[in-house]
Amino acid sequence: MKNVLKSKFLWTAALAACLTIAGCNIFNPTENVNIKNDDPNALTYEGYIKFRDNEYSNAEEYFNRAIAADSSHSEAWLGLMKSILNRKLNTTAETNVFALLKYVNTDRDADDKTVPFADLPDSVAAPLREAIDSVNYIATQFIERDKNGKTDGKVTYKYISDGYMVIQMLKTMLVLKTKMPLQCADKEARVALGDSLCSMQTILNDFKGDPNETVETFHEVFNTCETNPESMTSLFEDYLQGFSNEAGYLTKEAKNQAITGMCSALAQETDIPEDDSTKQARTMNIIIGQLGYSDIIDDDGDGCVDEELYDGEDNDGDGEIDEDISDKTNEIHYDDMVIMSNIAQKKMTIKELRVIKSAGPNGKYRSVDIDMNGKTVEDDPDELDREWSFIYPNYKDRVNNNDHRLVFSKDLPWNMEGGVEGLKERKRLIAQDTNKDNPTYSLEDRKSMVGGCWVNYDEDSFKKWFEGRTK
Repeated sequence: MKNVLKSKFLWTAALAACLTIAGCNIFNPTENVNIKNDDPNALTYEGYIKFRDNEYSNAEEYFNRAIAADSSHSEAWLGLMKSILNRKLNTTAETNVFALLKYVNTDRDADDKTVPFADLPDSVAAPLREAIDSVNYIATQFIERDKNGKTDGKVTYKYISDGYMVIQMLKTMLVLKTKMPLQCADKEARVALGDSLCSMQTILNDFKGDPNETVETFHEVFNTCETNPESMTSLFEDYLQGFSNEAGYLTKEAKNQAITGMCSALAQETDIPEDDSTKQARTMNIIIGQLGYSDIIDDDGDGCVDEELYDGEDNDGDGEIDEDISDKTNEIHYDDMVIMSNIAQKKMTIKELRVIKSAGPNGKYRSVDIDMNGKTVEDDPDELDREWSFIYPNYKDRVNNNDHRLVFSKDLPWNMEGGVEGLKERKRLIAQDTNKDNPTYSLEDRKSMVGGCWVNYDEDSFKKWFEGRTK
């Protein structure tokens, strides 16, 4: 989508916003106070003065005393959060909030798929992570109190939600960085390794079966966005798939509703038990598809290359939903009328907020043979209708027939022995079999174990399947 290039990368904007919040004074103390040790207004005011003088530890002390005197004093909670963040980020010159800007890569190319913090040294990442965790500890208490009416309402959760959301984005990036191979931290080494090993999608994929705080922090981002969508509307309408508003008829209120709906759906998807690895994998697929770029690789072992459109449906007929990832720069057009109707009816699931009207390949995908039948859109215009069109072009017909498959899938045989779970397990084994010099499963094995697009391969295309993968 054309707007994607304009927004470049969500995390870059988020980091810039977070550093602005951390580095600037966003509160204005009341000048009219009586200085008393047990007066929360006076203590908060003294905290503000210390904060403005960059005496963050002293500021913390005053804000804590103000909260002890009156735990409903919201301005003291805000001051405490800002003081902790700035104190921990200013312990050394290298972790100064403004020094961090050099790691944002604001000029990164739109095709750069690596984590923005790839170049961030561990010596910088560690105190940044510690600062975020410390602020989150206080913020969680404040948010709980605010939602239960236990604060004075001068500063609300909605007021701090923008900063809280981008701080959670930062934390997510730092968590993702821990999963990166060490070589990815060096720009030249990344080039030598290739995009796939250091890409955002590869790193997110590594988390699928490994429950951790990544999904939890994404949940906080989307949950906050749902609560206060206004500031994110302009960013998300360019970035989140499904709300490009190409017709230009959505009002500001409708856009906010759309963003709220999408964030609500994503918040629900990311609110999962810590030990639920099955849903963890599905959730990571959703996040990759919503925020990331595909890699033009068969990620799931069925032989088909990024064959699903990520509309929350099974597009290839194997019983799984969106197990390969769409590329957000594809020419995908959404049915805004259906989406807005669903929002009006409070239908807030991913599939109801990602209704695709039509799809086509961008320049990159015109030369990609998705079903591996030996033909691409570039070679044969008829492949546009085979690889990119639904069997039922009209969305209502797809729903009525419960058939969301793309046309090419009509010709795909699947080995459904053991049902969908059996097929998934066999595909998983094949996806992990990436040693081209000594593969565990031959082409014939793959045709019999899975079927799918493997039936269209010959030995030459089988060898090419391993390109971009590591041994």
